[in-house]
Amino acid sequence: MALRIELDGYKPGIAKFLAKNWDGSSDIDMLIQRNQDGYYLLGLKQWGPEKTWHPVTNLMVDNQQLSGEVSEWLVDSLLSQDNSVRFFIQVRDNQNKNYIDGGVVNITESVLASSALDNSSSLTDNNQVEIESEPEPEPEPELSVEQTIDTLQQESTIEQEVLPDHTPDEQLAAKPIITPQINEPIKSKSKLGLMVAIVVILLLLVGIGIATWYFLFSRNQQKDTPSVQINSQCSLNNATGDDLSFIQQCLQTKPDVDAIIQLINEAKKTDKCNIAQRLYANQAQQNAKIAMLYAKEYDDKYYQGNNCFKADKETAIYWYETSLTHDANNTLAKERLSELQK
Repeated sequence: MALRIELDGYKPGIAKFLAKNWDGSSDIDMLIQRNQDGYYLLGLKQWGPEKTWHPVTNLMVDNQQLSGEVSEWLVDSLLSQDNSVRFFIQVRDNQNKNYIDGGVVNITESVLASSALDNSSSLTDNNQVEIESEPEPEPEPELSVEQTIDTLQQESTIEQEVLPDHTPDEQLAAKPIITPQINEPIKSKSKLGLMVAIVVILLLLVGIGIATWYFLFSRNQQKDTPSVQINSQCSLNNATGDDLSFIQQCLQTKPDVDAIIQLINEAKKTDKCNIAQRLYANQAQQNAKIAMLYAKEYDDKYYQGNNCFKADKETAIYWYETSLTHDANNTLAKERLSELQK
């Protein structure tokens, strides 16, 4: 299940961090990735292809919500990027290395970079100078008695003005609709026999068509979706211990894309959600087809209820965008992005 991660404003350079649906402890590491090029956050405003886990302290867990404060290393690094860039954060539980979950970050408008602190102080100083140098307003000239009476009469006249009532629209008279009666011609006995023969022939043709469809189309569909052979190191029967070790051993055999997809589907069916999620997150960064399937896991249009994923608009957008970085001509990804971003 994807985390719902949000950064909310607190102070310049500091934000409130909240991750919903977290089932782990507060002792965590974070891996931050941007969708622009798949790079990871290495340090303050530094990005590269190497995965870098950042330990985060002073967090707490309450009712499946991981919350606390994050400082400039994360806030300034994210805000320094272009507004169109999206970020995917994975959270790893240090007390249970097998448990990793992630989600797309929603950054509210109240989050400010640390540079805003200097700007606000300089603005305050400038305002003080301007206030001190402002000349005192000149007193308004007093009106004579006659001018005051004229002004009051004009204001009274303006207040009494009212808008004219709107004239109601005229109702359109509905014209009666005359339905002509058509008398069916009397069919002769010879025509009746011909019609019966035609109906019998049509029924025979329909029966033949259904039989043909069953033996040809149905069988062809079964042939189009053959079961992919998965090597023993990628068999879920071996996933009895450390999920991360199982995934690493499987990927070392370099399985093809279809084998990985089948392994993900089998992991979903058997509720081995950690394996399915980690395989998706790892391979979707390298393969457009897997990124598309990962996006559909969160897209309301394609979502099918399961224990491993829940529909989430922002996460679907992130992986559709990731898919387009590998296949810029994917029309389906473009259509779904256009629809989800409305």
